[in-house]
Order: sequence, then C-alpha cells, then structure tokens
Amino acid sequence: MNYDQGNVSSNTQEDFDEITQQIRVLQSSQDELSRSIRNLQVRAARIYNQKAAVSRIPSDVLSMIFEECRQLNPQWSGVLFLLHQSPVEVRLSHVSSHWREVALTSPSLWSSIHYPFAHKEVTLMEYLKRSDGSLLDVYIGPWRQHPQIEHVLTNIILPHLPRFRQLVLDAVSRETLAWLLATFHNVSAPALTRLRVMCRGPMSTAGPIASAKLFTEGAPLLSDVRFDSVAVILPKTEAKTLHFCPPPGPPFPLAHEKLFRALSAFPSLRTLHMKSAIELNSATPVPLIRLPSLRELVVHGLAVSTGIRIFDVISTPNIESLYLVDMNCSAISAIHRFITRSYPDAFQSLRVLRYIKCEFSEDMDIHFLRATPGISQLLVPVDKTNYLIRMLVNSDKQAAIHGCAPLWPELRTVTLHTGYCAQVVGAGGVPDDEPSPTMNLLQELVTGRKMLGRPLSKLCFKGPNAGPFANEFHWGLNRAKEFVPTEVVFCQVPALLQDGGQEYDWAIVAEAYGMQLRQFLHQVQGIRQQLTTILPPNFSFQQLRRRVDGPA
Repeated sequence: MNYDQGNVSSNTQEDFDEITQQIRVLQSSQDELSRSIRNLQVRAARIYNQKAAVSRIPSDVLSMIFEECRQLNPQWSGVLFLLHQSPVEVRLSHVSSHWREVALTSPSLWSSIHYPFAHKEVTLMEYLKRSDGSLLDVYIGPWRQHPQIEHVLTNIILPHLPRFRQLVLDAVSRETLAWLLATFHNVSAPALTRLRVMCRGPMSTAGPIASAKLFTEGAPLLSDVRFDSVAVILPKTEAKTLHFCPPPGPPFPLAHEKLFRALSAFPSLRTLHMKSAIELNSATPVPLIRLPSLRELVVHGLAVSTGIRIFDVISTPNIESLYLVDMNCSAISAIHRFITRSYPDAFQSLRVLRYIKCEFSEDMDIHFLRATPGISQLLVPVDKTNYLIRMLVNSDKQAAIHGCAPLWPELRTVTLHTGYCAQVVGAGGVPDDEPSPTMNLLQELVTGRKMLGRPLSKLCFKGPNAGPFANEFHWGLNRAKEFVPTEVVFCQVPALLQDGGQEYDWAIVAEAYGMQLRQFLHQVQGIRQQLTTILPPNFSFQQLRRRVDGPA
C-alpha cells in the first residue's frame, strides 16, 4: 500500500514538473512572439510613416524648415531653460529618428548661444560641437554672480571668436560692463557683422559710463553696431549703421570727447541714430565730427536734452533722411536755424523729413523751406496750431500770386500723425456744417498744390483716431470736388514711434530677450524673498531643486 502511494506521488511530481516546463517553454515562446509582433508593429509604423507626405520631405528642405522655425520662434531660450522647457531646436530633434538625424546634421540650427542662462557649460560645449564650424550668434549676460563665467568665456567661448557673426554683451552694472569689454579688448573678430553692447542694470554712480577699446586686432566685416550710452572705441571699420541707445532709468550722457573718438572709427557711416544724451560742456576743445557719407540721421530729444545743439557736434552735409523724435519747440527751432544758415552748402540732398511727437513754435522761418528744396516726403504731427503746414500753405499762396514754383516743389507724400494731440475733429469725423480749421488747412494744401501743378501723390493719416480725421477730410474734399489718394493706418501711439527709424530687427529681439529674462529673474527673486519669511533658517533652495530634479 505504501509502495503504491509513493509511486503515485512520484508520477504526480513528474507530471507537475513536465507541465511546469511546458508552461515555461510556452511563456518563452509567447515572449518571443510578442517581441516579434512589436518589432513588426514598429516596422509597419515606420513604413506607414514613410508613406506620409511629411516623411517624404527631402532632408535639405526639412533643414530649411527647421531653420525657419528657429528664426520665427521668439528667442526666450533663457527663460525657457529656467522653466525647464527645451528650445525649439531641441524639440525638433525629439520628434522622430529622421528629424533628429536632420537636426543634428544642420549646424546652423545650433548656432545661437545664450550664456549663462540658456546654456550651461556642458550644453554650451554640445552646441559648439553641433554647430560644426558655422557662424555663431552669441548672447553673453546678464548675470550678477556666476562662479564659472571667467573660465567659460576664456577657455570655451573665446576660442570660437573667429566664428562669431553676431555678438550681444549684456551687462547689469558698470563693473560687469568694464569686465566684458576688457575680455574682448585685444582680440580680433574676422567674421563679426553685428555688435550690441547693453548696460541695463542699476547704476550706483552718476556720470558718463567709462569707454573702452574693443577688438583692437580688427573686426573688418562689422556693418551694424548698437551701443547703449557708452562710447566703445573700435578700430577703423566700414560699418554703415551705428545706434546710441539710452538705457532705462536716469540718463547717463555721453562725454563729448569720447563720442568723437567712437564716431571717428566709422568713416563710411550711412545711418546714425542718436538717442543718448550728450554732455553739454567738454574739458577740452573737441573737433567737429565730420560724417560726409551719412545718409540717414535720427535725433531723439534726449540727445539734446542737455542743451547741446546736435549740428555743433556732427557735420552731416549730405543726409537724405532726417528724423526728429520727441523734441520741444526750442530744439526744433535750433535745428531749423542751422539748416537755414547752411544753405546752399549743405542739406541739398535732404529728401525725407519726419517729425515724430515734436512741438513747433509760431516763429518759423520761411527761409527754412527755401533751404531744403529737395523734400519729397514729410511726416508731421497734427495739432490745433499746425505751424509747419500753415507756413507751407502760405508759401504756396505766395507762389500762386507771383506765378512761380512752390518752395518744396518735389513734395509728394505727406503723413499726418493723429495720436499726440487732443481730438480736433468730431467723434464720427463728419461735421454737420463746416469742417474744422485743421481740415480746412489740409484741404488748402491739397488744392494749392494742385493749382501749382505739383499735386500730392498720397496723404496718409496714421494713429489711433486716424479714421475720424480721414472721414472729415474726405467729406471736405467731396464738397470741393477734389481728390487725392489717401491711406488710413490705425495704430496706437507707441507704434507711431516706429516711423522714427525703429525697426523690428536683431537688436530689438536681443533687447526683448534681456528684458524678459530680467523680469523673470526679478519675479523669482521676489518669490524667494516672500518664502524666506516662512521657511526654516537652514532651508536650501539648491537642495530642494536637486530633490525635485532627482529620480523618484
């Protein structure tokens, strides 16, 4: 009996082991089949995706699309990094294996460097590697305390200086600005075409910001240079564009002597924007800055706010476009008097004259019109006085009486800014009986020019209330059975400042990047200060960040 029970138990164990082994074999076969199915599914998905139109885009075309995405995407990469969001080039490389291959073999996609916020040392080295010899757009700053900045600049960034195409130096204080300029002092930048130097931090001391020499070994391809109120002295350059921009906050005037040294490096300058204040007095006599090649001059009211007269500083006899922005009547009168006294030796090539947010006095000299006979485009703000337009209309009446040509015989386009003054027309723009004095004056200008055989080719109303102005003007023209092509541009007052030569270009993008980054860092600092009052004394933000970023 015991023998039979033992035999049965042995057979049962053998059967159990056999079944267990079969189960293992079947499970192994199932796993193998599952892997085969998954591989086939992946292969089928790849084949399906390859048939899609987006997957059949040639690699060179896809690379061009990637580059357009990078150019159109706002360059807030510093803020994106702080928010743990990847920049557009990284996101494009994570879509598919094909896209990643194309992205990694497109050097220009990795050519934008933002240090220290967007690219830490490891990321910076990877970007420089992937850029593979292409030209670089480099943004350095802003920062207050960064332990590795000197090491990274000296050992990682500066060796690639021959590849720099665009360089933005963004400082937060006089000390950091001086250190940055000293770093790029005795070097050459053979491929650099655009340079922007900014100092957008709180200034602890008043007075002009110290000047410094930059790229003493040469930067032969420089074409576009933008400075804040700092006279950076470059070697002789063929650059065509130079801007002096005011930093936010109280003005820090440019020293007259340092401005002379800075401008002397631009003998071929064609566009100059003076937005920074200039010191009125100089310790030593400073020669007149002669710019015979200059064609476009933009002068902001801040530049002459110290009482200096701009044409006592620079000589621009051959300019074709003159933009005067945010000036009072005394500054405008001083410029008009200088132009009048210079006739006929200078300003005979002046074609475009723009007054943006300017004031006029009633003692305007008719000889100013005679001294600028080539004016073909005029931009003026509309107010209740309209002294310039009134003087122009009166001169046209005198020309009609004496049977001679008007003083501005080439004038064809007039643009009227309607956003700087109180409403001078009705809300709807159509009066009940008679037009306003402003519209009467404009209609006299149109009809007078037509009678003299010099009709206007376009009259443009621009501003937040351009519609009512245009409606009343058309109502008056219809009554007089006259016609002139008109254009109505609705925009807010800040947009009108763009007529003062301001363009949305690489420098505006760089300034917007710095502004967004500063605002974000300021908000972070405010939150930290609020948390400090409720957190324990030994709390560490760095430890918290390591815990959050660490593996779960």
